Amino acid sequence: MNQESSKDKESPFRKRREELGLTQRDIALALGKTDQTISNWETGLYEPKMTPREVKRLCRLMNWTLEEMPDEFAASKE
Repeated sequence: MNQESSKDKESPFRKRREELGLTQRDIALALGKTDQTISNWETGLYEPKMTPREVKRLCRLMNWTLEEMPDEFAASKE
């Protein structure tokens, strides 16, 4: 597998978080979640469950509009 293919399968949530220089802990603290919860979102173990307020906070933190937020936070399994 080449490096490009590996990057394509990376979690879009993780990729954006890293581009912004944020840690899982930064996201967790901003949303009132645990580091493990954020990790679980990135690996696809669990899907995010957030209140509308948390979704707005996450969008501001990640510099996303609601439309830009990925439907899946985990990497594609293809």
